[in-house]
Amino acid sequence: MTTAQVNYFDEVVYLFQGGGAMGAFQVGVYEALMEEMYSPDWIVGISIGAINASLIAGNPPGEGIAKLEEFWSRITRRHYPLPVTDYFGIRKLYNYWSAQTTLLFGQPNFFEPHWLSPLLLTPKTPDLISFYSTLPLKQTLIDLIDFDYLNRAYMRLSIGAVDLETGEQVFFDNTKHTLTPEHIMASCALPPGFPAIKIDGHYYWDGGLYSNTPILAVTNEPEHKNRLCFLVNLFNPKGVPPHSLDGVQERAKDIEYASHLRTIIEQYDSKQYLQGIIAQLAEHIPEEIKHKENLQELLKYGDSHKLHVAQINYKSKQGTELHSKDYEFSELSADDHRSQGYKNALALVKNPDWFYEQHIESKTVVHKLDDQDHPHQ
Repeated sequence: MTTAQVNYFDEVVYLFQGGGAMGAFQVGVYEALMEEMYSPDWIVGISIGAINASLIAGNPPGEGIAKLEEFWSRITRRHYPLPVTDYFGIRKLYNYWSAQTTLLFGQPNFFEPHWLSPLLLTPKTPDLISFYSTLPLKQTLIDLIDFDYLNRAYMRLSIGAVDLETGEQVFFDNTKHTLTPEHIMASCALPPGFPAIKIDGHYYWDGGLYSNTPILAVTNEPEHKNRLCFLVNLFNPKGVPPHSLDGVQERAKDIEYASHLRTIIEQYDSKQYLQGIIAQLAEHIPEEIKHKENLQELLKYGDSHKLHVAQINYKSKQGTELHSKDYEFSELSADDHRSQGYKNALALVKNPDWFYEQHIESKTVVHKLDDQDHPHQ
């Protein structure tokens, strides 16, 4: 896509899924897209995606990569200077050990275990019931995010969470709310590992519980704009049949937390079709009645717009990754995820076939590379 083609759109939007340790993939994607001049106007994030999005939107231009690198450096464990090969099951064993270490001891500057099991506690409020404390994350966010800058909304930021009592997904938005570390932590509050976060008298959990699909914030947006969205999927809905119990658990997790884009796009297309019909009907309404208040209220729904979604999918590495991949926070794996994100993003935007000129006139288009649908072998 050329700069002229990008100018067909009013906004460039990044959509960051939740996915725990796999969130380092989004760092590589961001790095590649910035190199190719696809700077975001709006970022929507859920869970770890909310953290990455906040680090980008909460710092001046040019500082995003450095802040992301600092965050991932702080929360990952150093790789011991021993050879770790993909062969002979060594890397799989290493990944298993790393994930079990996380379960036992938490992650530095992110979360730490409550040594007294919550199963033994007397009844408490939801913000006090969890296996881990996320207070270390709060300090890390304070250290790395300029919240004054973030709330000036130079770049729009939306963070997905779930209201514990209503069960509905909510998006905290820096154009509508004053965001704090608690808003970001609420988006990451996956029970029973992490505690609910209380904000203005309401308890919130991880937005991925309701939907790990941040594009809903865009398709439900009332303001009509032409948007180019980069959807960064950490859980791939497509995969190969599993051949082990761990493979079954991994595949189930991928399906549960995948971005179900096809269904959302079909619903959005139906909405766009109806908006087009309203716009056509408006052309045949006599001018003397078109300005009536009740008609004006109806005709405003005839303003359709373009939504182009470029998918960048994480590809699970067959033979070495386990179902615990989302809480395997080793420095080695984080580097691998970032590298793959960078390569996959470049592969998409540098592919001469990814964006045809005729797509410009299409209302809803999904761009992707087919080989990103399948796992690494």
